[in-house]
Amino acid sequence: MFENFRLNVNLLLPEGQTRSIVIMLHGIGEHGGCYTELAKECVAQSIGFLTFDMRGHGQSPGIRGHSSIRTIKNDVRFIVGEIKKQYPEISIVLFGHSMGGQIAMSLALDETINVCGVIASSPFLKLAHPPAMALVKLAKWASYIVPCLTIKTGIKAGQLSQNSVNTKSRKTDPLLHNKISIKLFSDLYFNGRRIVENKYHCETPFLLMHGTDDTIISFEVCKLFANNNKQFIEFKEWRDMRHDLLNDAGKENVFNYVLQAIQAFSAN
Repeated sequence: MFENFRLNVNLLLPEGQTRSIVIMLHGIGEHGGCYTELAKECVAQSIGFLTFDMRGHGQSPGIRGHSSIRTIKNDVRFIVGEIKKQYPEISIVLFGHSMGGQIAMSLALDETINVCGVIASSPFLKLAHPPAMALVKLAKWASYIVPCLTIKTGIKAGQLSQNSVNTKSRKTDPLLHNKISIKLFSDLYFNGRRIVENKYHCETPFLLMHGTDDTIISFEVCKLFANNNKQFIEFKEWRDMRHDLLNDAGKENVFNYVLQAIQAFSAN
C-alpha cells in the first residue's frame, strides 16, 4: 500500500474484525516506534494502529529534525487517503502528540479531513517558557535564509515524564534525537499562536488532553483554548502528569481513557 512512499510506515491490524484504525503522529525527535505499547493496547481491542516516521525522524529520510508543517500535513493527507482506499468501510482516528498534536489539530480545524475523531495530547500551542520575541522573529527571518539549520530542543528526559518510568531515552534508542530546524520551529511557533488566537467550528469529535505538570508546553494555554471552544472540544486534565502522558506514571489510566474515546468515535 505504501511501497512507493518514501517514509517509514507501519500498520498493525488485529486478527478478525477491525473496528477502526488510529493514525499516530509523533512529537519532535521521536518516531513511530515510541508508541508500541499503545499500539498493542489498541490491537487487543480490535483497533488497528498506524505509525509513520515524519521526514527527518526515525527511519525516514531527511535532515534530522527538519521538515515543515505544510509537508507534514501533506504526508498525513496522503496516508489517510491510502487507508481510505484500502479500507473504505473502516473509520479513522487521528491521534497526535506534542508537535503531532498541533498537526492533528490543524488538519481538523482548518479543513475537512475524512476521519471520525481527533485526539491531541500535550499539543504544541505555546511553549511553557517561550524565547524572547526578538529571537522568535530572528528565527522566522532565518527560516527563509537557512531553513535546514538545526538547533537543540533543550528538552530533558525529566520534563517528559517521571524519571523512574521514562522509557524514551537516546541512550537506549538511537532513533531518538534532540534537534529541530529553524524552519520547523518557526512553523510550529507561529501556527500554534494562530490556533490559539482564533475560534473554530469543528464537526469532527475532538479530545484534547494535557498534564498539569507539563513544563514544555503551556497547560494553561491549552486549557484556555479548550474552554474558548468547548462547544466541540472535550478537554481532559491529567493531574500531576508531565508532557508525555503516554509514558508517564499513570499512563494506564490514559490508555483506558483514549481507548474509550476511540471506541466512542467509531460508534458514531
